[in-house]
Amino acid sequence: MTLRSYLVGLTLATLLPVALFAGTVGYFLVQEQRETFRTGAEARTLAVLTAVDTELEASISTLNALATLAALDKDDLATFRDRARRILATQPQWVNVNLARPDGQQVMNLQVPAGAPLPNIGDLDGSFARLRQTGKPAVSDLAVGPVLKRWSFAVRVPVIRDGELRYVLSGGVKADSIAAVIKAQGLPGDWVGVIVDRNGRIVARNREPLASEGQMASQSLRDALARSGSGWFRGHTIEGTAVYTPYRRSEVSGWAFAMGIPASTVDGVVSRGFAFLGFGLAGAIAVAIALAYLVSRRIAAPIRSLASAAQAMGRGAAVAAPPDLAIGEVKTLALALAESARAIGERQELIEREKRALQAADRAKDEFLAMLSHELRNPLAALTAAAHVLKVSEPAGEASAKARGVIQRQTKHMARLIADLLDVGRVSTGKVGLARERMDLSEAVAGVAAEWRGSGRFDRHRLSLELASVWVDADRARIEQIAANLLDNAVKFTPAGRGIRVSVRADGDSAVLRVRDEGMGLQAEEGERIFELFMQGRHAEGGMGIGLALVKRLVELHGGTVAAESEGAGRGATFTVRLPAVAAPGAEAEPEPSLPGAARSVLLIEDNDDTRHMLEAALAAGGHSVRSARDAAGGLALAAQAPPDVALIDIGLPDMDGYELARRLRTARGCERLSMVAITGYGRPEDRQRAVEAGFAVHLTKPVTPERLRRALARLP
Repeated sequence: MTLRSYLVGLTLATLLPVALFAGTVGYFLVQEQRETFRTGAEARTLAVLTAVDTELEASISTLNALATLAALDKDDLATFRDRARRILATQPQWVNVNLARPDGQQVMNLQVPAGAPLPNIGDLDGSFARLRQTGKPAVSDLAVGPVLKRWSFAVRVPVIRDGELRYVLSGGVKADSIAAVIKAQGLPGDWVGVIVDRNGRIVARNREPLASEGQMASQSLRDALARSGSGWFRGHTIEGTAVYTPYRRSEVSGWAFAMGIPASTVDGVVSRGFAFLGFGLAGAIAVAIALAYLVSRRIAAPIRSLASAAQAMGRGAAVAAPPDLAIGEVKTLALALAESARAIGERQELIEREKRALQAADRAKDEFLAMLSHELRNPLAALTAAAHVLKVSEPAGEASAKARGVIQRQTKHMARLIADLLDVGRVSTGKVGLARERMDLSEAVAGVAAEWRGSGRFDRHRLSLELASVWVDADRARIEQIAANLLDNAVKFTPAGRGIRVSVRADGDSAVLRVRDEGMGLQAEEGERIFELFMQGRHAEGGMGIGLALVKRLVELHGGTVAAESEGAGRGATFTVRLPAVAAPGAEAEPEPSLPGAARSVLLIEDNDDTRHMLEAALAAGGHSVRSARDAAGGLALAAQAPPDVALIDIGLPDMDGYELARRLRTARGCERLSMVAITGYGRPEDRQRAVEAGFAVHLTKPVTPERLRRALARLP
């Protein structure tokens, strides 16, 4: 057999299952179309019923307003009758207003002269009883009133005084008011819309409204309402026309609305769908047979093209896809062969790009190490010189005082550099935890500015503060770190004699910290990249590109944003931090207790001699009695001689780690009430948790300043 015969046979073999599948899918699509028609009709039913409920609720609202008149508080029926008559005149669809006692006896009826005998309406219909039972407004069924002798219905509301039902206020409404609502919906001319009451009596109908008013609804509709409050069924109108009917009962009045859609309209949708499906299947079969012949005639040429491409590939020549290939698979194969040749070249290019990227990364590493060396050697040089000055100068002389100031400033600078390096690593790996508290952002910024002003950091610049109180839920230490890094950036890049402006204010639901300098400014393309790690401005001199990167990450940890703006090179820069603001604490919040300053008996265990001597001096200056040891064994011996009040313990001791030493001290005789403070270079959250588990009351990360040490001791019990 030829290839053409196989292709025609294959096409014919596939027609039957395709036709069966298409017929099944078509059937479900037709059913879905019919269901869509039904869903739309039910939605329209709900819309009409909602309009009817709105009409009834308008009457209920008017009666509720009338029921609040003060005349009913005093049983002044004459005054109330006059006011009710005025209200009746404003309601064109109302026919009457009456007032009855809870037992149903009317005491006022605008259609009956004052003083004339009035009927008891308590048993006239079930609406009066429902109102007495529920205490809520009710709508009666359609009835011929005892006074007007015409079809109407009553809307009733309770008149409550002192928590008890004193009267029932009713408004008689014309049935044709509801017919007007149905007419306004614009139903198609051959559709029937009908409102029926609880008894199945027609209240209003869009077809022959006057003739059908008060008639009983069709038996099929009454049966459906007896089964369920909403649904869809096939039945007949009162004229006997076959219809499909969506219906729904109102929760406001208990009435129901139904639409009679001619059965021919609904069934016509299905008939047209199946007809379209049949013609479509027949056409598809005819087209499939014709295409089988066309494909069979054209398949030989693509096969020859494929053979030619294979021969070219064997010769090592470039493979190009012929422009006139008719078979997609053949063309895909030819394109794949050509793409393979290109991929080899691109792979070589990628190797070159990766090589250049590795070289750039290596240069960036060398630049960073060079900058780090520069940044650390500067304070080390100053510290070395200051130490020499202290060695050769008089302790009380001016040179010694300046040297001590240099040591203090450069030590803080080095500590901040190292802390920034560690923090940016922890933030980047998600290992930073926030000790959140409700705090005043302006107070934290003012504290940092005051500390810097006191240390002389602003001596060469003009600093202006505009601080308004605004509260945030944040980590105080991290907020101070953010402010310090922004101020450091401003001081570093602002020439001497120029200004730095710091402001804190509320902006909507945000707390805004803004630092504006008069420095070298930023290039337009540096606004976003300035917050990248190790990124520096084009004209920056000094700095490692860590401070602003750390600011961005810490701000984002608090759920905020940071942005940099500049009008150009030499025109200064503005850094704006936005944090979610919170409400200020109430006046009833307890003030933070003042820190006591009682002298303590302190045992200091630290293996670094310089650190130990400096801490001894700081503790002695604070009035504490200090004994010290350079290892755990010496500390245990001193504690056995005289139990201290407080033990300051270095975690990294040579003979025993500080955690084990803390456990032994806790069990030593006389140390049951000993307070312990951990002093360590390990500051991770897990290190703090381990210290708490070992019994430490406070965890201090080196370097420990005298102020931090004083506050820690003051807070101990």
